[in-house]
Order: sequence, then structure tokens, then C-alpha cells
Amino acid sequence: MNFIELMLSSSFDDILSKLTADAVLNLQCVGVAQGAKDSLSLLQKQKAYLQDEIKEIKVFKIFEDDKCLAIEYDILLNNTFDLPLVVIMDKSGDQFSAIRSYHSVYPITEGHVFRASIFNEQIELTEPKEVVNYFKAITKGSTEETMATLSLEDDVYFREPAGWRWNHKTEKGLQEHFDHFFADGGVPLKFHNYVFDNSKGTFAGEYSCDVWGRAVFKPQAGVSIYDINQSTGKITGIRVYDNVDPNYK
Repeated sequence: MNFIELMLSSSFDDILSKLTADAVLNLQCVGVAQGAKDSLSLLQKQKAYLQDEIKEIKVFKIFEDDKCLAIEYDILLNNTFDLPLVVIMDKSGDQFSAIRSYHSVYPITEGHVFRASIFNEQIELTEPKEVVNYFKAITKGSTEETMATLSLEDDVYFREPAGWRWNHKTEKGLQEHFDHFFADGGVPLKFHNYVFDNSKGTFAGEYSCDVWGRAVFKPQAGVSIYDINQSTGKITGIRVYDNVDPNYK
């Protein structure tokens, strides 16, 4: 389902027809809804929030597993900034039982808007191996161990939530990025759901973040996506979608 395109073209009935009766929508900046009537109102709010901001929409990547479908968008805004946005949809037969969108607000407002944690239950990630090792490394705040999970021969990159203007590449650039990232300590994420497309070598982990170094704050929702070299298992690309701000105490 081309969620963003349908929403912006006011094809709300097309979206609703693909949802189960009790589907839950949780959309960045505009809120949460369940059921057809409330979902329609939320979709209209989402369109109103984005429609005057967008100049062009491109699909960056589509991937899925047996539980979820994920669509990554690269959106060009009228202010010339790019807005990376991802939509994750829970499958239920040929329909969807939930839709969650994630993006940084910074490209639109150059600020932050609090987005509470979405999930209640925490899970332990056991695959893919190097992604699990990456999460262990960032929990420790170890640049060396984090770098060991990356596929430097594949021109690996780390794109921040605010867009491709903040894309870190090369061994030196990534070391500097993670040294800065861990300047105050590690970032232990709490995971709640994942999408792992083995055929494409792409993994997405939905998380809550409430600790960054010595800062402790209200749990906030996000998702990070990892492309993987299927021969070595090393990470070739990292894209983060969140609006986490440690100032929300």
C-alpha cells in the first residue's frame, strides 16, 4: 500500500479498505486512532500537516517479512530540505492491523516534538548477528566495537534522522561520528518489534530510547534500519528515523 501517496491524494477510503476493523494508526506528530471513524480523522490531520510542506515524494526502499511491510520514503520539502520518513504496517492476511510512521520533525520545524514510546512489551533481538553486536556496542558506548560491525569495503554510511545532510561516511568520518555520539556514554535502546527481510538483507528495529549517556528522560519512539552484506553479515548502511530529544524529562 502506497500509504503516503494515498493519504496526500485524499484517497482515504482506499487506505481504510486495507485496514482491519480494529486497526491502530500511530502517526508521527498527529496522534493515534483506532477504528474507521477515528482513523479517517487522523488521516485527514496527517494530510493537513504534510501537504503544504512537500514538493516531491520518492520511495527509497520497500522490504517485508511475514509480520510487517516497511516503506522508506525520501521526501523533498518546499524548503529544499529532505524528510526521510518510514511507514511500518502490521500484516493481517491481505489487510493491515496497524500503521506506524516515523520521521524527524527537524527538517520541517528545525526543532523537536515529543513522541512517546508506542509499545509496552520489550523483546530481545537475536538476529542478524552483526546488528545485534552493533546494539551491544552502542549500549556500551564503544566506538571500536561499533566500527567492527560495519562493512567499510561497502562504503558504509550512517544517516541521521534529520536527513541526508547529516550522512556520515568513510572510516574517519564514522569514527568521528561515533566518538561524538558516545561522548557522554552509551545509548541502550529497548526493542519492541522488528522487520527482517532476508531476501534483501534489510533489518528494521522499532525501539524506545530513554537513556543517552548520563541523560535519563521520558521514553521516546523510533526505528533504525540496517542494510547488511549477506556474504559477511556486516552492516553496509544505517538509517535512523526518530525525534529523540534528551531534554524531555
